[in-house]
Amino acid sequence: MNQTYLRTLRGLVVTLSLIPFAAWAQTPYPSKPIRIIAPFPPGGAVDIVARTLAQHLSTALGQPVVVENKPGANGTIGSALVAKAEPDGHTLLLSSVGAITIIPHVRDVGYDPLNSLIPVTQAVRLSLMWLARTGLEAKTMADLIKLDKAGVKLSAGTSGNGSPNHIAIEQFNLMAGTRIIAVPYRGESPALTDLMGGQIDLAVITLVAAAVPLNSGSIKLLATSGSKAPPTIPQLPTVAESTGLTEYSVEAWQGVFVPAGTAPDIVKRLNTEIVKIVHSPDVSKFLLDRGSEPVGSSVSEFSALVQSEFVKYGALAKKIQLKVE
Repeated sequence: MNQTYLRTLRGLVVTLSLIPFAAWAQTPYPSKPIRIIAPFPPGGAVDIVARTLAQHLSTALGQPVVVENKPGANGTIGSALVAKAEPDGHTLLLSSVGAITIIPHVRDVGYDPLNSLIPVTQAVRLSLMWLARTGLEAKTMADLIKLDKAGVKLSAGTSGNGSPNHIAIEQFNLMAGTRIIAVPYRGESPALTDLMGGQIDLAVITLVAAAVPLNSGSIKLLATSGSKAPPTIPQLPTVAESTGLTEYSVEAWQGVFVPAGTAPDIVKRLNTEIVKIVHSPDVSKFLLDRGSEPVGSSVSEFSALVQSEFVKYGALAKKIQLKVE
């Protein structure tokens, strides 16, 4: 009788000792508010997409989702913060091509983009626009080449050294033989402000950030740096079409990442929900109207893109002797 009692008691102790582990293992995700780190200032392309995702993710996941802007060093400060965050799925990063595939080639960013972060999905593909101040005597990219060859010193704003916006200018200089001076800003909004004020001649900015000043007529649109016109402006020429530089093409993207070590089921859940969001009719239209093409790739597709562009832009950075502060 005593032995039976002891066996029962031991079994009860073992069962009770497993309860905390079982409860932990079955904790639903998410279990607390989620934050999306946007490593650029408010009002820019990354910020707009981040806030769109946050609004709809909150509904899909049943937890508050807030956007925290952590600008600086062309997106690498915010990206480093997420790379070092707890890998529990409650800290996400919406970053762009520069901080992941360009800047790490030219300086220490405090993280390994291929090993410190897990790609979740490419949210959008963005068209980069070549914009001009209204008083500049240029209507096409060919006109810019003529001005440069005539000795006119042209300046062009970017969202920071090493950004795709910056790469677009340097690659153009390399291929066209021009000497346009790239002026780095802490994000696209400050560059747009100076362009509208006439402090700089040009800017290479995503359409999502430039939509409002373009509609007001306070700046001019010359061309897109990509391989095709954005769906909302099908008549817009590409740089290649307007200059004959057939090999010229620079595009940007934004994607969601989580810290390395995040559980695969959490990565899968986030991918599923974000893909649904970017392809929902309302969000898709909102993004397209602002020059962002919804993508919503799989984890494997986005991982392959990150790796291939890391190699591509590493070679380009070396060729143009890219330097960043």
